[in-house]
Amino acid sequence: MVKKLLAALMILCLMLPAALAEDTAAASAADFAAIRINEFMASNGDSLEDGEGASPDWIELYNTSDRDINLKGLCLSDGKKTLDKFVFPDVIIPAKGYLIIFASDYEYIEGDEIHAAFKLSASGERVVLSYAGEILDIVSYDLQEKDVSMSRYDERSWRYTETYTPGAENMFDEE
Repeated sequence: MVKKLLAALMILCLMLPAALAEDTAAASAADFAAIRINEFMASNGDSLEDGEGASPDWIELYNTSDRDINLKGLCLSDGKKTLDKFVFPDVIIPAKGYLIIFASDYEYIEGDEIHAAFKLSASGERVVLSYAGEILDIVSYDLQEKDVSMSRYDERSWRYTETYTPGAENMFDEE
């Protein structure tokens, strides 16, 4: 009886790490549907600096779900021609949380700071979020003014705003 109990306990101990790892395993396409492009700035003067003191363009993602999502395999780009200009490694975006990606033209991750190997054009283009060749979210924009972000206003519309809010809920200038 004791041997059976010990064997069952050993099996549970072996299964526990796998069960815990399931929460941080790479998400599926259905999970990625909860991730949205939420705000970006394609002409960053000094609105947000990276760890080196530079002010590259930036893109903010928002997780609309009630659970953390591992972005591994999700892609970010500045156009539809090459969807995988930046492929996320093992990076978690918290439930109802935000994630900033610097579009600095240099791909690296240092601590919580993520840099993608492309820049956004201040004269206008697209920001594209995709997975396995399927576009999940896309926004096209025209000429951007320095230190003015383009922010998601609701599910279908975007607005330019001087009240940029990287890492926080979008706010809009008074009309």
